[in-house]
Amino acid sequence: MERIRAHMPAMLELNRREKALLSICAALLVAILVITCLAINIRTNMQREYSNVRNQLGQALYSDLYMLTQTFDMTSVPNADIKNAVIPQMKNYFIASTAINEQLRTIYGARYQVLSDADVNTLRAAFNAYDAAFRSDAPTDLVQADMQLCMNRVKELLSGRFNEGILRATR
Repeated sequence: MERIRAHMPAMLELNRREKALLSICAALLVAILVITCLAINIRTNMQREYSNVRNQLGQALYSDLYMLTQTFDMTSVPNADIKNAVIPQMKNYFIASTAINEQLRTIYGARYQVLSDADVNTLRAAFNAYDAAFRSDAPTDLVQADMQLCMNRVKELLSGRFNEGILRATR
């Protein structure tokens, strides 16, 4: 013990006040380290939750877009009620997918937007063309061809932007 004291003469010369100040500084350093660790942990949990919500929105968007394309396939089924069943159901999936798409863009930025404004406008125009053909009792062959192009684009987006249902950001 004497040997240790001999190597630390400066510590022996500190008075009570200096020792107390040194102890307070050490305690503050420990408190800062604990607070920093807690802040890092809280930030990590927030990022994980943020990512989970983004993935859930992405999965919902994937599901709606996938069902949009699957419902369109019903137009080739003989005796399918295109006017009263298929197109209205497709519109519901379209409305849901555009709402989720807009939320992804608003919350996470344009990198997570799947449907571009041009895609949305093209789909909207195809639905309007169906409505116009139904109102005038015109054949829907040309309109169906236009909608097929839209569905092909949606399928491209599904395969390009999603990996096992998980949305990937654009670069």
